[in-house]
Amino acid sequence: MRILRLAALALALVGTSACHSTHHYESVVQLVRMDVVETDEKGAPALVDVEVEWDPCPGDQFQMVRGGKEFAACMSKHEKGELLPILVTHKWDPRGYYNWAVTKIGECGGDIDGQLEGSYEKSQECSDVFQYGNKVGFHCSRRPFQRLVAVCPWTARD
Repeated sequence: MRILRLAALALALVGTSACHSTHHYESVVQLVRMDVVETDEKGAPALVDVEVEWDPCPGDQFQMVRGGKEFAACMSKHEKGELLPILVTHKWDPRGYYNWAVTKIGECGGDIDGQLEGSYEKSQECSDVFQYGNKVGFHCSRRPFQRLVAVCPWTARD
């Protein structure tokens, strides 16, 4: 009986993951900054953090990408402020939501690791708050909003 339950559970999990397809997107980002995190024994960058801003996406959409030696050497050819093509994979996470990973910035890819502690995204859209016709502050939302998902679909979590 226990084997039948396990088989049914495994079949349900396979069926669930088959419903969530993986998509690949191409966009443009602006290189905001690049920081060397670690160097090798010769002083060459061994680990680098690259921050980019999703230029076409509404609101403030930033991505921090950490990559190894190959990625660091390749990215050293680029300047702050430069617009670069970017490749993104949007896929279902087994924890129950969609997630995305940067696979290439410009011609640089290879040893990018979206699971490293230094890789993350930060997203927000801010709007003014008014009371009785007077601006009293602002409110920022960090959840992907409909307008963002319409322009940059890889940011969707559902």
